[in-house]
Amino acid sequence: MSFVRQGSDMRGVVGSERGSVLVLGLGFIGVVLLAISVVTDASMAFLQRQLLQSRADAAVLAGVQEIDLNHYYAHGATTNSRLLPSLAGERAREQLQHDQASNPIPGLSIVRLEGSPSELTAEIAAPVRTVFWPIAATISVRSSASLDYVG
Repeated sequence: MSFVRQGSDMRGVVGSERGSVLVLGLGFIGVVLLAISVVTDASMAFLQRQLLQSRADAAVLAGVQEIDLNHYYAHGATTNSRLLPSLAGERAREQLQHDQASNPIPGLSIVRLEGSPSELTAEIAAPVRTVFWPIAATISVRSSASLDYVG
């Protein structure tokens, strides 16, 4: 009893595998294209989150510059130095509107913008924009800045 095929018996086996490399190659190309599309869309979402975060940071940094100047000029920088919450919030909103006018982000919304005498917090959101995969999701970021006396 021999387990090795010889001669004409091998022609039938080899003939039936003809074209299998083409199918494997097409499958591999499909997997590579799928991976590229997922990586591209994930990178776009990451960059969008980064842009939103920089917008929120710029807004709160612009807002915390609105300190109570009368108190500051009368007493100098002390632990009692404080923000003017309404002006700080308005300044942050103006910064967001300025950035939106110069480089618009479709669907950008201000979720929350609130201030206290020592802190300003901004939360903004925008829908995720992708190239290959339609995703119904929203990116939301939060940034805050506080007025601290170090002396």
